[in-house]
Amino acid sequence: MDLTSTSSGIAQMPVVDSSDTLADSLQCYSPTKKETWEYLAFKSVEEVEKFYGDYALKSGFSIRILLKSRNNSQNQRTDKIHYLRYGCNKQGYKKGSLLDPKNKPKSESPVVVEFEKVKEKPEERVGCTAAIFLKLDETLNVFKIYKWDVPHCHPLHKPEHGCYLRSFRQVNEVQGQLAVINSKAGMSMRTSYEVMGQGVGGTDNLPFRFSDLKNYLMTNRQKEMLVGEATVIQDFFRNEALSKPSFYYDIQVDAAEDIASIFWADGIMQLDYALFGDVISFDTTYRTNNQYRPLAAFMGFDNHRTSVLFGAALLYDETAATFDWLFTTFLKCMSNKKPQSIYTDQATALLKSVPNIFEGVFHGLCSWHMAENAKKNLGSRANSAFFDELNILISHVETESDFDYNWDQMMKTCFDGRPTADFKWLVQTYRNRMHWSSAWVKYHFTAGLKTTQLSESFNAFLRHFLQPDHSLVIFFNHFNIMVQRMRDNHTELDFKAANTRAKNNYPNSQLMRSVVNKYTPTCFAFIHRQYDFSFKYFYEEVTPQVSAFDKVFKVFTIVHVDEPEEVDGVNYDDACNDGPSNRDVLDEEVAENLSPNFEKHDRLDERLVTIDIRAKRISCTCRMFENRGFLCRHIFKILEFLGGSVQYHGLKTIPAEYVLKRWCRDVRQSVKSTINVATEGATQAQRYQQICAVTVNLCTRVCADPEASQIFLNGVLEAGRKAEELLNSKGIHTVQSSVTPPKSSSVTPSKSCNTTAVSEASDAQKSTGPKFKKRPNPIRSKKRLKSDYELAREHQKFLIHRKRKQRGAEDLKGKESAD
Repeated sequence: MDLTSTSSGIAQMPVVDSSDTLADSLQCYSPTKKETWEYLAFKSVEEVEKFYGDYALKSGFSIRILLKSRNNSQNQRTDKIHYLRYGCNKQGYKKGSLLDPKNKPKSESPVVVEFEKVKEKPEERVGCTAAIFLKLDETLNVFKIYKWDVPHCHPLHKPEHGCYLRSFRQVNEVQGQLAVINSKAGMSMRTSYEVMGQGVGGTDNLPFRFSDLKNYLMTNRQKEMLVGEATVIQDFFRNEALSKPSFYYDIQVDAAEDIASIFWADGIMQLDYALFGDVISFDTTYRTNNQYRPLAAFMGFDNHRTSVLFGAALLYDETAATFDWLFTTFLKCMSNKKPQSIYTDQATALLKSVPNIFEGVFHGLCSWHMAENAKKNLGSRANSAFFDELNILISHVETESDFDYNWDQMMKTCFDGRPTADFKWLVQTYRNRMHWSSAWVKYHFTAGLKTTQLSESFNAFLRHFLQPDHSLVIFFNHFNIMVQRMRDNHTELDFKAANTRAKNNYPNSQLMRSVVNKYTPTCFAFIHRQYDFSFKYFYEEVTPQVSAFDKVFKVFTIVHVDEPEEVDGVNYDDACNDGPSNRDVLDEEVAENLSPNFEKHDRLDERLVTIDIRAKRISCTCRMFENRGFLCRHIFKILEFLGGSVQYHGLKTIPAEYVLKRWCRDVRQSVKSTINVATEGATQAQRYQQICAVTVNLCTRVCADPEASQIFLNGVLEAGRKAEELLNSKGIHTVQSSVTPPKSSSVTPSKSCNTTAVSEASDAQKSTGPKFKKRPNPIRSKKRLKSDYELAREHQKFLIHRKRKQRGAEDLKGKESAD
């Protein structure tokens, strides 16, 4: 290290330059020789720390601050630091350490030795005295070394262990900000640490360890939460509403004005609900973090049969009153448009709340949750035979009489003929049969949904982005990232649908050619499979006819045909092979459908197909179109037959009303281009989207000329003034968020607590704003489940204690009688 002269004329003194290397300093100074360092001077505390820190790192020990005193030599308090002392990290002893000679035993017994305190953690501090002492030279305003204790009472560390020394492990600003960005992007701490290590040739080359990075991020989170988690959440939603004018959120508060539940939905969610909100899957099984708040998600199918999110909420509890508030808020956000069907689990609160709010909407029960509840309530009786019978009741019964027959068969086979009343869960399940059995479900549109699998897959997807120690603020950031990834997947599917053409194995069929470019590839594969199955079926025209244009056919098969349970379960290989293979099983007499003889065959899957040729109305008793939104194989069989006749040439293609727009490729574009701002049913998100599209196009055009730009600007300002006057006359406010009180008694506000709006004025009250209502963890609050042995042992102890008590009472009575 080079020596520099001070500018003072009082003395010539070597001053340490903090930019020099440690190797140079060791060549010039020796810690054991006082004459080599007694004239060293340091301009600042930072230079002292760097000098001694470099020496410690080279030697193999960690340092810590022992003293920073502002008292001068006269022991008077000043504004400057006068005395500094840095020592080895192993200096001194922990309180109560067994290594400290001052901890003398209290007992003189050589066997039992008691100390003040016994530390189970391994000791680091062993009483090392190595240190460096400095004081401030007030004349030169520099620090000088006046004592340097060099010897250590412990072995020094190896050079390869230098990255683990605590005093040299520090996350700098650049690395810290990179870790924060990675955390916001949904990357775990461990992955972020490994990525930064790869950038410097390995984690050993990083100036910190994983625990240091974790502490850095936790400290940042604590700083963010200084004003309170609820205030930060409100600021987050307020910023979302400012950046996305169609963003909607609503907050439920209790009597103490603590936040109980939150619901939110952005503009795209509202638009997706307008397109695909006819069927909803609702689930609350996922818990966000260690606060154990249930996450409620409204899910649905898009035109690619993939999950789409309509809205989400963090709930305080899962009571009927909370669900009433949530469902009411959801409908308010969606312009009071109700779905046709909603699927939930068998929770009692949902069975009470859904019919109350979604009046007239079909409420379906998740078949997967039914199976899980059967395992919990029926025990060993819920075996494979039971689930086979239950599956028949869920999917393969046509009428109420069929249901009752199969239910009785299930009771005989699986429950030894015992009555249903003997099993409480079966009584409840039978009472709710119209919510899950195909005998009733087929009369409602469900888009092929039978379970809340959409919500379950959403929860599984969410687990990749959330950790148990995440705060709610981090949860919302990661939630947005997850939602954006879902939308990226949808966009990619739209691109693939527009860029590719589904393979049609029937190029000569006008029925298939009429829809191959309309349906998305997933939906067309299902239609293709139904059309392929139609070649295994036969038809007979029913002779009694009302008119020549109203026809009724019996459609049936003589071979077993596997019905795909879900549209998502389509076997694409069957739809993309070289051609239908089932024609080969038919002989020429049957394939011609002229007058085949079916008396020697059993008719399977027999349906009645009714067709009004003039109105192009078609119906089938299987009700696949009414239930799933796709034409069935039975109808395809009749359309293929009638389309071959000249007089029925209008049936050569699938009628437009039987191609639902929700399954088509251009559903999003067509809706965007035909949105009417004045339509009462249009949501605010749709109106906002159209206004933005129109204004952006006009701005791009008129900005080419200054005069045209000024005319356009004046017109926009005038239109805005008129629109504002109209809004004020109708009493419409632009603030989307609101705080509404709940209905349950546990969170019921006083009568004077009215509904208040969350506005910008609450920024000035961050320190006194509402906080999240604390919710106990229902799982962690429970005691550990005991084994059968422990329960039996406790019962045995109870019996012994009771016998002793009875015996004592008898002895006492005997003594009293003897006296």
